[in-house]
Amino acid sequence: MKTLLSLTALHLVFGLPLNCSSAKSAGPFPRLLPPAQEFDLVLREDQRSQLPLGPSCDREASRTLMCRAFTVTLKNVGAHTVRISGLNCFEPPITFERIERTSSNGWWPLSQPGTSTCKTLDWTDTRLRPGEQTQYSTRLLSQRRWIQSVGPGQYTIRAQWVLKGCTEAADGHDCLAPLQDVHQFGTPARVDFQEPVIVESKEITVESPELGNLGVLNFGFDVTLNTPPERDPACSVESTGFECAVFHYAIRNLGNRPVRNGTFSCSDSGIQPEYRLEASEWKPVPQMLWVCSMNVLIEKVILPGQTVGGTFTLLNLRPGYDMTALQAPGVYQFRFTLWPSACIAAPDGSFCLTRPEKQPTVASKELTLRKPNPQPSPD
Repeated sequence: MKTLLSLTALHLVFGLPLNCSSAKSAGPFPRLLPPAQEFDLVLREDQRSQLPLGPSCDREASRTLMCRAFTVTLKNVGAHTVRISGLNCFEPPITFERIERTSSNGWWPLSQPGTSTCKTLDWTDTRLRPGEQTQYSTRLLSQRRWIQSVGPGQYTIRAQWVLKGCTEAADGHDCLAPLQDVHQFGTPARVDFQEPVIVESKEITVESPELGNLGVLNFGFDVTLNTPPERDPACSVESTGFECAVFHYAIRNLGNRPVRNGTFSCSDSGIQPEYRLEASEWKPVPQMLWVCSMNVLIEKVILPGQTVGGTFTLLNLRPGYDMTALQAPGVYQFRFTLWPSACIAAPDGSFCLTRPEKQPTVASKELTLRKPNPQPSPD
């Protein structure tokens, strides 16, 4: 009785049909489709696919796992006729996952629908009688899908399809059209107010091959100062320390292939500073202790002949540097070394074709800064 009252309340609020025997509730919304056991999902690689490759998958990239095509077949193996809802402007809610032992559930997304903006709500209605099936084919990388790229190697993958829709009553009445009816654009459709059914395929094993020698990476690197030196606006007027100096850096791809250069959001900028006072020996600027709750990999694409750059101060250059050793007045020299961690990338730079590896370091030209004697305080 308690479940019946809950469903009745939802029917009054959202107008959801409750005339099918398979509708049940495991949460705040009803399940309008049969359970996952009444569906069969089969994943296979389509080696003869005619799907377009796209700009990311030109040349050697076409052989990588990200550019290969897969077909997912959904079959209704139950006793009910069902209608599956979708939108033409969105990819079907199908995620391809790979085994990842360190994740919480042992799997990690490999390819999934990306964000999309629907200008009009063009709904789809896939009707499956018992024994009927529908297919969907895609490359793991497409214009409407997001990928987590992987390097050469063997992978175990599966597909997962999130189904929303409804179960037809015995008289064959269209149960889906009322759920997809939206009177005002931007308002949610009633079809979304339900417990989805998640169907998973069996695992298959695929391999992304080694692509051979794709060449070498070659970087140029420079750090400059404005004249007169630019100051960090966050510094106080009284401060004359080097922590206020704003440095400009530029990393140039001198090779003939696109690259992806990786840094981390709080532990590594890939740039390491050194200093010396007058004619003393070069010393590394000491790092500050740092604490980070989420250290995220950041990859920047650099096409052949192009440059990426930005600005930094010694305090905000990740992971942050300690200026207490640079307090004596005098003429200081600074130099910066780039430690690239990079890979050769797909033609448009969208993913790595080789494993990211440490590359030879590149040093910038020396820069000179003067730290004046502190001004005596007025009596």
